[in-house]
Amino acid sequence: MLSDVSRQVDWYGRKLSPWAWKDIFTAALKKQDVVPGIDGGFVVLGEHTSRMTKAQMSELLELMMAFGANHKVAWSDPQYEGTS
Repeated sequence: MLSDVSRQVDWYGRKLSPWAWKDIFTAALKKQDVVPGIDGGFVVLGEHTSRMTKAQMSELLELMMAFGANHKVAWSDPQYEGTS
């Protein structure tokens, strides 16, 4: 799903990697905190998906499907067909 979003969605004029999208989705789900970085920019503090419960992962997938529907993402995995 992350690869589909990465290939199909421009985010403020940029194409982002699947890993960047993972950070965006987990930050949106967990309402994570942001702090200034050591050398400038910002760092998102939060939870890794490997530490999420099954219920939290389910919420994350639902969030991604809703985002995909709003941005006309065509899912490459047949199990998500009809959700966009």
